[in-house]
Amino acid sequence: MPCNNNHTYRQQNVSQKHPRQATAGFSLIELLVVIVIAAILFTYATLAIRGHDPEEVLHHEALRFNQLIQLALEQAILRGENYALEIHINGYRFLQFKQQNWTQIKNDPLLRARQLPADMELELNLEDTQVVIDPAANMGDRFSLDSKINQPQINPQSGDHSRKHKKSTDPQIYLLSSGEITPEFSVRFFFPTTAKSYLVSGKFNGQHKVTVSDL
Repeated sequence: MPCNNNHTYRQQNVSQKHPRQATAGFSLIELLVVIVIAAILFTYATLAIRGHDPEEVLHHEALRFNQLIQLALEQAILRGENYALEIHINGYRFLQFKQQNWTQIKNDPLLRARQLPADMELELNLEDTQVVIDPAANMGDRFSLDSKINQPQINPQSGDHSRKHKKSTDPQIYLLSSGEITPEFSVRFFFPTTAKSYLVSGKFNGQHKVTVSDL
């Protein structure tokens, strides 16, 4: 009976040379998400190293907000889901559209609810119209409520961009899976006692940026 040791050796050798095929490489969007996360972590490190000059703190909070918007947009595109932003006078949070409701994102350490440093405030403009943010609706009270929010002004499933009556509990800004931002917005980060402020603005085509501005 012929010996099959050589055959067995060849099989083992082939299996060693040809391991299980590697999984597909990262997509461009996934790489962009990694880059955005790295930029946010760099912002954290820089903020921790630098001093507590009010204008520097404003600048870094605005940069972080801008980078988180980019991260949320990339995730919305990658996952085919719709995100939203809810702005408070002293902070903000990201929401996700699931089961016909807007729900606060809770399991993402980066897109979690954000409380601003003491005395820093936000001012919101939607399509060049200033929105009055109720100062009594502070972060602690609003975030402890049921995370389900009323049906949005824009239907995320149908992509309907028609204007409808907007409930006071709707998110103010929508980050859609198409990469679009609606409505166009600007959020001002400021201290009442400083002369300069920082604006984060977003356009319908998904572009957004940080600029410095006088109060």
